[in-house]
Amino acid sequence: MNPDDLNETGPRERLPERRDEICPPGARLQVTLSERDGWHTVGIAGNRPGLRALAAICLGLSDLTTEELSTAANHYHLSEEFGGTEKGSIDLIVRCTEEGWPEISS
Repeated sequence: MNPDDLNETGPRERLPERRDEICPPGARLQVTLSERDGWHTVGIAGNRPGLRALAAICLGLSDLTTEELSTAANHYHLSEEFGGTEKGSIDLIVRCTEEGWPEISS
C-alpha cells in the first residue's frame, strides 16, 4: 500500500462525496478469479445495490480532475479487509488513468 493511501487511523477514504452511493445498506459484491482449461476469468457478482456501488466508484473515479489522476486518489480498493466485498472475494483495485492508451483515430 502506498503511504498516500493512509491517514493516522488507517486507509484514507476515497470519494467521500459518494459515500452513500458506495456504501448503501444491504449492498453485496463478490469478486472471484477462476481458471478453466488455461483461461483465467474475473467474475463480479452482486445484488443491485452492490453493482450500483461499483458503478458509483467507477463514475467517481472518472470525474477526477487531471491533477487528481496523478495522485493516490486515482484508485479505489475493494477487499474483505477494507470492506466492500463478500468473504471469499479476491482484492480488486479500480484505477482511473489516461496514460498508455492508444490514440483513437477518426
